[in-house]
Amino acid sequence: MPEPSMILFDDPHHAEDVVRRLRECGVDDVHVTSPAAYPVTEETKPPFGWRLFGLLALTGGLTGLATAIALVVHGSETVPLIVGGKAVLAWPAFSVVMFELTMLGAGVANFLGVIVLSAVARRGLPKRARMAAAEGHIAVLIPAGEHSAEQREEIRRVLEDEHGVAA
Repeated sequence: MPEPSMILFDDPHHAEDVVRRLRECGVDDVHVTSPAAYPVTEETKPPFGWRLFGLLALTGGLTGLATAIALVVHGSETVPLIVGGKAVLAWPAFSVVMFELTMLGAGVANFLGVIVLSAVARRGLPKRARMAAAEGHIAVLIPAGEHSAEQREEIRRVLEDEHGVAA
């Protein structure tokens, strides 16, 4: 797979202008890496796995809820408490435990998801783009894919732009 073209910028506004120029000529598969969360990063191709976070939180929350229910039911039935005619399984009293373990499960699942998905998404970027972001530059990556002659011409013009740092 050919290496994508890369332009480096120090100014996020100029990088945003270049991404918009590329979008106007039909080049939609642009990716941006940056050392900070600039608005230009949200206008481009999303990183791998970003849609999984909702599913991870839901799965972790449901796992925490199931664990809490299992713990309180097992604990109430195992420990011989004298409840004086009240229900052994007092759901209103257990709701605090169930809420806390639900939130704990969702939080832990999202934390682990951030670590794993960040490592996976990072591997999909060229090393020179990762190094540029580590040095404080904003890297605009243009994949070397199937583009029309007009798109290739616009990409060439953007790559020759004097405001970008040579890459």
